[in-house]
Amino acid sequence: MSLQRGHVVQFARYRAVCVEVRGRKAFVCKVIQPDDLWHRADLPLDWLDCLMGGLTTSLRIRCWPHTVRNHGLQVVGEVSPACMERVDLMIEKERGIRALEEKWRDIGLN
Repeated sequence: MSLQRGHVVQFARYRAVCVEVRGRKAFVCKVIQPDDLWHRADLPLDWLDCLMGGLTTSLRIRCWPHTVRNHGLQVVGEVSPACMERVDLMIEKERGIRALEEKWRDIGLN
């Protein structure tokens, strides 16, 4: 099965949701366990997406993608298109906040 947007993939120590596939690379957002600290980019998963994604309940997606190789990733489930729309919105929100932080850092305000 080829990796597609919305697939939940298994890594050695964690699971992640595929946000985008570009050739041999995939952009994924890590699935965060309930006991991990909250981050502003975290999006709680509803029970249906947990069920469809092969995940336990009370999990969330950290909506800041990182790049992985798109070779041999094990697909273990899938989240809904509605969930992916929420992930996209959170990614854009986090991108905007980080850009603003960089802007303030660049002008050197103390």
